[in-house]
Amino acid sequence: MRAEGTGALLPALLGRWFTAGFLERRPDAGADVEATLAACDPEGYAGCCEAIATMDQRTQLAAITAPTLVVAGSADPVTPPATALSLHEAIAGSALTVLPAAAHLANIEQADRFNAAVLDHLLDPVVERGRRTRREVLGDAHVDRSAATATPFSAPFVDLITRYAWGDIWTRPGLDRKTRSCITLAMLVTLGRHEELALHVRAARRNGLSPDAIGEVLLQTAIYAGVPAANSAFAVAERVLSEDPS
Repeated sequence: MRAEGTGALLPALLGRWFTAGFLERRPDAGADVEATLAACDPEGYAGCCEAIATMDQRTQLAAITAPTLVVAGSADPVTPPATALSLHEAIAGSALTVLPAAAHLANIEQADRFNAAVLDHLLDPVVERGRRTRREVLGDAHVDRSAATATPFSAPFVDLITRYAWGDIWTRPGLDRKTRSCITLAMLVTLGRHEELALHVRAARRNGLSPDAIGEVLLQTAIYAGVPAANSAFAVAERVLSEDPS
């Protein structure tokens, strides 16, 4: 950089910053980045590289308490997803988003997805989204009972399911809540998790599944999970549905 300036590094940098084929599809993006790099002071750029080379702040990650979003490009060779995962695991309560078909400058290569992830984090943090979704699916009564019996010992587990199950998975747009309820019921029957099954039969009703639809899900499990499992599941579901037959 000091000897030849920014232009000498441009081909190597573009190969790290973008996935193959992106600049062919978006030559305007490449031109903007090239112009920005050309405007950089070579000594300043070199100094930043030297600072980064010796900077290690990993021991300070645990001190971060602000709601944090870690964003990574799936094909980033500079700070790959494994590095982003290590950051996510070290920052309590953080969320992780890996953007597909993106390298180091994911905010340019996947601008719409990057902006959506950042705005979603700023306007609707994953914990708050999880708390709201959990109440909508399981009902206020269950969530209030759970909060009343919470202990410092169980708090990390509650935080885990609030963020991952309710904040990340149940809010994804790829499946509606009815479908997610069907999947959840089937898995709980298969695993024999009858206490959770009762909870999610109620949740399925809240998500709009009729008793007949719930029965169809359980009937299907008899074929793929076994008749004894489905037999127990029908007994649980019938008890729950009899409490609120609407």
